[in-house]
Amino acid sequence: MKKILFIEDDFLTNKAYRDKFSKEYEVSVAINGIDGVNTAVRTKPNLIVLDIMLGGDMNGFDVLRELKLRPESAGIPVIMLTNLEAQEESAKAAGAVELVVKANTSLEIIAEKIKKYAK
Repeated sequence: MKKILFIEDDFLTNKAYRDKFSKEYEVSVAINGIDGVNTAVRTKPNLIVLDIMLGGDMNGFDVLRELKLRPESAGIPVIMLTNLEAQEESAKAAGAVELVVKANTSLEIIAEKIKKYAK
């Protein structure tokens, strides 16, 4: 079974991800950047879905940079999520495969993106 890691600090969003994707994927959730990096290195998911606006010491861009620096996680594709549309170029330049604007999406669209990138 393919593994997906969601790095998201909102409890209800994490619950929605688990409910939607746990039948088809092994789902892990991290609620902050440090936990996300550690979970990615430990579990080696097939894909990471990363929110840009995280509480704590690291935002999504900090997490992505750290993931790309570590040999254990550098090759894992990352989809970034945000509510700010103007960040697509920055996300791709940092190493994300795609940026999804939360306000313009649904769990079904995220599911399509996951199928596309979870190798």
